[in-house]
Amino acid sequence: MRFHPDLHLKDLSGRLHWLHRPGAHTDIVTHYHSVTEDAEVAQATIYVSAVTAVVLLVVLAGISFGQEVMHWLGVN
Repeated sequence: MRFHPDLHLKDLSGRLHWLHRPGAHTDIVTHYHSVTEDAEVAQATIYVSAVTAVVLLVVLAGISFGQEVMHWLGVN
């Protein structure tokens, strides 16, 4: 997974706004990306989502296990 060196936050925010209303911003320059660049962005999104889900599951399992340990020890 690699990111294009010229990829900036402005370009990323532009990708979130695919639909342009007529007359909203006439000075916006449209950037077109290749299929491989879009595939890399999709792959990175899936990777970050999977890592986030795993971290969330580990944290929730730790909380649950901690509550069970407190129950076993008789802590109120």
